[in-house]
Amino acid sequence: MKTESGLLSKAALLDLAARRRVDAFPPGDWESQFRGAGYEFWGLREMAPTDAFRDIDWKATARSGRHYVREYLADSPFSLMILYDVSGSMAFGRKELLQANIAAALAWSAAASGNRCGLILFADAVVEYLPPRPGTAHLHRIVSTVAAALPLAGRKAVLDGAFARLTGEMNHSLAFILSDFTAPFESRFSFRRMPGRPVGHEVVALRVLEACEKALPEGSSGLAALHDLETGERAVLDLGKWRTYNERAAAHHRELTLRLADAGIRVTRITPEDDYIRKIQDLMKTG
Repeated sequence: MKTESGLLSKAALLDLAARRRVDAFPPGDWESQFRGAGYEFWGLREMAPTDAFRDIDWKATARSGRHYVREYLADSPFSLMILYDVSGSMAFGRKELLQANIAAALAWSAAASGNRCGLILFADAVVEYLPPRPGTAHLHRIVSTVAAALPLAGRKAVLDGAFARLTGEMNHSLAFILSDFTAPFESRFSFRRMPGRPVGHEVVALRVLEACEKALPEGSSGLAALHDLETGERAVLDLGKWRTYNERAAAHHRELTLRLADAGIRVTRITPEDDYIRKIQDLMKTG
């Protein structure tokens, strides 16, 4: 039950999750993303003005002559949140199918390691919210919700509504944004780690794209009719200008990466041709 691209059909997602055959991440990979007042030692960092004296590591301070504090992994279980874009542009190509596969794999990873998982469907506002809970029954609910979700024609993606729901419902989580980020990213929220503050939310962006949105093949030619699924605008693309197109696509991703980084969010691009498990694992290792 696979498509020509090798991706699982949405109808098969629930069956695969229920039978524990989702090819997901090794359980327990995500705990190391959290630093807080837990029990497992994480490491040392130089003391900031907002740090408490009780956290000082006096041996390291004596050796270096500078004050260092100890950090610990936050207690498990934690909440893994999936912010799932259902705006109109996700209907293009194979993006929506790829996005559903990634969401199912993330949900299974959380369930398999005994952690909570939740879901926020969003476009220009929150469409549906499933609070984070553990267990197989909740996993089935998340996957079935994803399988039933369809891109909403004429709706743009605006993340602040989803961020407001995320931060309003819980104090900390590991949150994955699944979106194509076609529009410039702007947000009033920041998820940057600040010394001396609670661990908060670790937010990671998975930019789900069709291959041609990332770059056109070298030597492309001809004309392609384009239809903006969010605004309804139509245009014709001269594929012979593939160099210009690719330069602009790369520039947009660089700008997006900088804007997301300023908000404390890491990002990677994923297309149907990619091993998305590996790409997400590689991204998490850079934290």
